[in-house]
Amino acid sequence: MISSKMLQGVQQKETFDVINDSLDILSEVLAKFGHLLLDQHAAIVQTLLPYLDDSRHGIRKRALHCIGALAPFLSDPQLDAVVQHNLSQLQGGKLKPDNARSYVQGVGMLSRAVGYRFGRHFQAAVPLVIKYAQQAAEGDDELREFALQALESFVARSPGDARPYLDQLLFEALKYLKYDPNYAVDEMSDDAENGGGSDDEADADASDEEEYSDDDDLSWKVRRAAAKLVSAVVHAYPDQLGEVYSKAAGELVSRFKEREESVKADIFTAYSDMLRQVAIVSSHYAENAPANPLQLLRNDVGTVLRAAAKQLSDRSPKTRMGMFTVLRTLVGVLPASVAEHVGMLVPGILLACKDKSASSSSLKIEALTFLRSAMESNSPAVFQLHVQQLSTGVFAAVGERYYKVAAEALRVCEQMVSVVRSDLSAPVPDNLTQLVQDMFRCINSRLAAQDQDQEVKECAILCMAHLVATCGDLLSAEVPGVLKLLLDRLRNEITRLPAVKALAILAHSQLQLGMEAALEPITGELTSFLRKANRLLRQASLQALDALIAKHGAALDATSTSAVITEASALISDADLSIAALSLKVFVTLTSKQPQSAQEVVEKALPAALTLVKSPLLQVGAAADLHCRQLLLQCVVEQQSFNGHPR
Repeated sequence: MISSKMLQGVQQKETFDVINDSLDILSEVLAKFGHLLLDQHAAIVQTLLPYLDDSRHGIRKRALHCIGALAPFLSDPQLDAVVQHNLSQLQGGKLKPDNARSYVQGVGMLSRAVGYRFGRHFQAAVPLVIKYAQQAAEGDDELREFALQALESFVARSPGDARPYLDQLLFEALKYLKYDPNYAVDEMSDDAENGGGSDDEADADASDEEEYSDDDDLSWKVRRAAAKLVSAVVHAYPDQLGEVYSKAAGELVSRFKEREESVKADIFTAYSDMLRQVAIVSSHYAENAPANPLQLLRNDVGTVLRAAAKQLSDRSPKTRMGMFTVLRTLVGVLPASVAEHVGMLVPGILLACKDKSASSSSLKIEALTFLRSAMESNSPAVFQLHVQQLSTGVFAAVGERYYKVAAEALRVCEQMVSVVRSDLSAPVPDNLTQLVQDMFRCINSRLAAQDQDQEVKECAILCMAHLVATCGDLLSAEVPGVLKLLLDRLRNEITRLPAVKALAILAHSQLQLGMEAALEPITGELTSFLRKANRLLRQASLQALDALIAKHGAALDATSTSAVITEASALISDADLSIAALSLKVFVTLTSKQPQSAQEVVEKALPAALTLVKSPLLQVGAAADLHCRQLLLQCVVEQQSFNGHPR
């Protein structure tokens, strides 16, 4: 009933507002209930098609939307009739420019709406759409844009049928990716002026420049549509990526210099999509095969990073943000890609970290995320020459008010620790010892502060733990204060879990950090956590206790040892085999470090361990089973040794 009323409204040709509103409502009705109006499809199509030739742009556009909404529900004969109507009008070649744009847009809309069902018309549609793009009048950039959007829909929605036209589609995409007639005219004008043109010509050029405005330039829409077409080709034909990469990658990189920001963002996206596809399909090639896309990318890294370095100095934060996203994708695909070119990226990273613009937070997060990824995926030696310079920007970001920036900067600091000292058996280089002190003060300012976000607190705790565990011999005067702060965080419910993980990191350190003075209160807190309902907390506490006992077990007093045995033995059951395995591991470590505790372990923990071994849930060879057997053997051996019997 509603659709009938709307059709009546559409047929009132003399009333513009009624037609507009009727078409809008009809479009919504068809999109949601088109499958229920099967008996009206023919009448709706017959009513709408004449409006594609209407002189009013708004009505043509709304009629196209209605046809696009109805198309998925049309039968094959009805759909073929609609498509043939559009194609025959385009083949006639006598359309006004406005109508030609509408019909080309309509072809793309139909393809997008019905997907593979449009594929049988590609033999006529693809050459026709390309022809209209090539023959578009000067300045008719909207027609070129609609043509490229139609080609994109062909590739995205029916890639199998579009495959025979792949070379032609890619050629058109790359051609229009460079389409910038107004910019080319400006360059020619500059050359003419440098060559000494006449005064009249100079006056005419000046007059044209005054009349011309960037608002009149729509060529950027063509380049944007071309970039999206390249991206669609990359996604649709992974088996052809080697060929597509060799043709398109260089063109995309050369267009990093694009002057329109929105187009540049789409070019970055297209190149990032290509990088991700390289990572996916490269496993199907021999590693050093010339056609391997990963090998092709490896050969292009220098060119890409030189182009990227230029973009990182751009005034637009959005451009720099997009470039960092591309670089992060590149590092993910080819981890060692930046190893030889870090120096040229450092100025851009520092510029981003110290940016003061209104949208600087997102830029800083992208820059820091890329820096962390690059440090993680390359050897410490790659960044060691630049870490001093990079630290100024990173430390400034640690002090940012926005919590996400500060948290990401702390994660970068954590990674920088490994750069400063990658080998604990070797001393910190002399030129970096002051950096360790500066880093400690920077992190400690966040660790000691109370009024900050939870994420920042957690990152500061873990970052400080890594710094002390790695460079504690240079911070011997500060370590007691750090342990006191960590103990305070251990007693705070909000920061309890990261503090437990931090203590485990310190306990695993090869350095002598003097933890014995704080061992009793730390062990007492960790033992009390074994009674908590939080499984992650119990798991982390058991791991920390195992690490502490392994390093400082001989220094544990009898009271602390007894408490650990009592609380950990209660966790040995088949209710949670992972926790049970960790508990048994603690007992194995404890009996090896304190043989005198074997008797108490036998009394409190061994019965539960023997019961666990009989559980049908325990698989032979599982961690809990192995620790049970190891504990049984060790308890017998240590108890006999402690009682004066030879081992």
